[in-house]
Amino acid sequence: MMEQHDDQNDSLPKPRKLPKQGRSRMLVESTKQACLQILQKEGPRALTATRISEVAGVAMGSIYQYFPNVDAIVATIYEDLTTEEIEIAQKKWASDWGSVSLEQALNGIIRGSLRFHRNMLALDKEFHQRFYMNFDLEKWFNEANGGPQAAARHVQQLLERNQDRYPCANAELQGFMINRMLTTMVRDAVKYHPEYLERQEFADYLYKLCFAILDHQPKFMMPEEKLG
Repeated sequence: MMEQHDDQNDSLPKPRKLPKQGRSRMLVESTKQACLQILQKEGPRALTATRISEVAGVAMGSIYQYFPNVDAIVATIYEDLTTEEIEIAQKKWASDWGSVSLEQALNGIIRGSLRFHRNMLALDKEFHQRFYMNFDLEKWFNEANGGPQAAARHVQQLLERNQDRYPCANAELQGFMINRMLTTMVRDAVKYHPEYLERQEFADYLYKLCFAILDHQPKFMMPEEKLG
């Protein structure tokens, strides 16, 4: 029988081993897809090793060879989703956010972060609130882009491109502060007040705080629309 998770252990569960051959990779992928399907259609309360085995059509003993517990399967799914989100962010920085106005770029960054964590909480709220630090978008973005300050540098470059409309005294410092403010505020909302992620008001305040760091009022307010 697969081990149950320890509620006091916040280190991210890991697979026992990684699949190397095509057949074993298919087994692991089937297990992950079954786990995701159950989370999406039946909810985390239905997520058991037995149910995953039934949906995947894979013997529980075979699953156990690769995963010590259900949380380890969920963790691999969350890692895949985080990787996908970072790839989306990289494309946005390379295209949209590099050419649109500061208001539009900050609006996109804020909404993207809120949407990501809302989706992760919707899959399994308890899991994400226990392990959310392991899916910190800033950390993953930095690792994918060559350094611990990559995200802050991107915001700095964004500010430098918009100096004509929003002059800033120190783009490096203010970019760092905007980046850290958004990361910290969203992370704390995930932990303490996940309901805030659903509120337009919360997104509005994040948007206004960005411009407060620049010592400016935004020329255009965040659009009033359903968060998403």
